[in-house]
Amino acid sequence: MKRNFSASTGLVMIATLIFSAACKKDSAPSIPNYTVPTTYNFPNADSLTAKTFLSMTAEIEAVINLGNTSGNVVSNTKLKSMFANTGGFFTDTTFNSNVLHLNTSGLSLKSNTFAAAQPFIEIIMDSIGIASATGKVAANGQAGVSDKKTLLSANGIYYRQYFTKSVMGVLIGHLITDVYLGDSLNSNISIAAKQHAWDQAFYMWGVPANFPTNRVGVKYWGSYTSQIDSGIVKPVVNLTGINSNPTLMNAFLKGRAALANNDLTTAKQQADIIIPFFEKMEAAAALHETNEAKGNLANGAAAVCGNLSESLGFWTALKFNAHKKISDADYAAVVALYGTNFWNITPAGIQAIQDKISSIYGWDAVKSNL
Repeated sequence: MKRNFSASTGLVMIATLIFSAACKKDSAPSIPNYTVPTTYNFPNADSLTAKTFLSMTAEIEAVINLGNTSGNVVSNTKLKSMFANTGGFFTDTTFNSNVLHLNTSGLSLKSNTFAAAQPFIEIIMDSIGIASATGKVAANGQAGVSDKKTLLSANGIYYRQYFTKSVMGVLIGHLITDVYLGDSLNSNISIAAKQHAWDQAFYMWGVPANFPTNRVGVKYWGSYTSQIDSGIVKPVVNLTGINSNPTLMNAFLKGRAALANNDLTTAKQQADIIIPFFEKMEAAAALHETNEAKGNLANGAAAVCGNLSESLGFWTALKFNAHKKISDADYAAVVALYGTNFWNITPAGIQAIQDKISSIYGWDAVKSNL
């Protein structure tokens, strides 16, 4: 697995924004006939490791959210301890009568985050501690809590959303594409181990087994794949975006059924659909939030800062995507369009970000839908 990453000008610009503020080889038998189910209800499917990671992420978010109330100082030390799973700060969680003991799980978000992105996430956490301690009302050039009850940097970064959207790429997306799908194709582990890894990849998506028919409780990418399928128009009637839900669900189902029948060729084909698709999802989600920002212009600068922070978080995560095809020049050109201060961004500036992302990925026909 490739985890090394060298920083570039785009990353420096982003840092400025946030800191102004058993083993046996499997044989290759003939491919059997088998049926691909319509839901992810495989007899030995396991989701507990994925749900442990997602629960840890949610609990860190809850601590960051405390800073959205003026007077609450969020400890950057606590956040970084939670990131590394030290200090015993997590609360146990229960899923289907299974108790997840987060503190003693042996899992760490930090060690499972893309290696080059680990310091970047800790920079965000340090910045949260600094901003939450000001006791000020957020304003252009002043970190504090906005009238929208959001903790903002002096440059208008909404820290909780910036953290979440970045983590969706450098942790969740990384685990799905680099770690679990990679392990599921490793010929030196058993079929049972391959199936286990594939299960974790599916459940890190944050959807139920009968998604998308059932969208109750969707989280993280499970929420955003629907948004970039159907865009900003509610309720959802037609799929007018990039068809992420059917693309991912079909591939996850077909690949897992293939593994259950020792059909490694088909499993690899499905992984080869899912893995590069995450670049499209990160870019589409970044564009989606520019549409949300345009819709929020009438609600004031703090509201727009929130959407742009989400957009930049997705775009930042794309920087660390080991499978991305976008050129460094195109990536940096989009970063530059975000500017250095969201308080000062204009409708034309928002449109410029959207237009550039759309032109790179060929989405001019759907960019207003995303």
